[in-house]
Amino acid sequence: MKKDKNSRDSATIIPFPGLKERYFEKGVASLESHHFQEAVDMLRYAHQMDPDDPQISAAFLAALYENGDYDESKRIAEELLKVGLGNFYDILDIYLMILIQLNDYKQVITTLEPLFEENEVPPDKAEHYVTLLQLSKRAAGNQIMADSSKEDHAPLIHNGQSLQEQLASLNRLKDKNIHPYLPSLIERLADEKVHPFIKTVILILLKENEIDQMVLVKKFDRQKTCNPKKIPSIEEFPIFYSVKSQIESQLRDHNPVLLEQIHDMIKRHSFYLYPFELNPAKPAVWAAAYRAMGHEMYGENWRKNKLAEYYGVEEKELETAFAFIVKLEEISSTIV
Repeated sequence: MKKDKNSRDSATIIPFPGLKERYFEKGVASLESHHFQEAVDMLRYAHQMDPDDPQISAAFLAALYENGDYDESKRIAEELLKVGLGNFYDILDIYLMILIQLNDYKQVITTLEPLFEENEVPPDKAEHYVTLLQLSKRAAGNQIMADSSKEDHAPLIHNGQSLQEQLASLNRLKDKNIHPYLPSLIERLADEKVHPFIKTVILILLKENEIDQMVLVKKFDRQKTCNPKKIPSIEEFPIFYSVKSQIESQLRDHNPVLLEQIHDMIKRHSFYLYPFELNPAKPAVWAAAYRAMGHEMYGENWRKNKLAEYYGVEEKELETAFAFIVKLEEISSTIV
């Protein structure tokens, strides 16, 4: 019966010229606009129609990963690697990230070590793969320690908890040996569903414990690999200091109250962004955007073109920076 149904489905799809291409294009567009479930649905149709198309397969895999469908994406990635469909190292990169999301560090080691032994790692991938391999070996060792430990550990944070519950759990870890919890904490840093405030608290906790290993951090559609022990403190990022200095030169004498409010806002936003900085790294753009935010806070009329001209920046840059600051303020409203 199932086979007959699939045959009927195929019969209804095949007669429409270009249907596969339309599904693929719509799926890729949804993926790029971060509508991941829609991307999965569209690309699944295209993949069912032509499972041997490398572009469709790669896009489908990326959509599954971004949508958090890690088990299915792992299976698809393994199939693609086995048959050699698509760019091997592009597929491998996604596969490795899936394994990390699943805490399958042993499989990361099993996958990467033979590539190094057989000298099959491209030079431009070597440093990244070495980092992942080292991270996975440490994490796998910590998993063994955690499994063998008989202590009654405090509960680890998870997305089902409120922000206050997650903060309370992290605060309890400050007086404990955090090494048994490292795999879970590191996983949170790469989970896009985790609040950026929580990720900063985790990073600071790792930094205070001098955790000397590379971790992947994802925030605000950006990602980077960094070493908690070696990253600068929040106060040491130069752009925030430069932005505050420009705002201070304008407001210090005639509106010190607003100046203090904007300083507090910049400090709060730098905490959410950590370990990232404002992007683009143009202090004048962000000074103008924060000044615009000050006008909004006091219900004052302001003109984008005049403010952009005063700070010597492009209107489009000001508009984009201002929108991002508004987004940060909306996020901050979830922290009580």
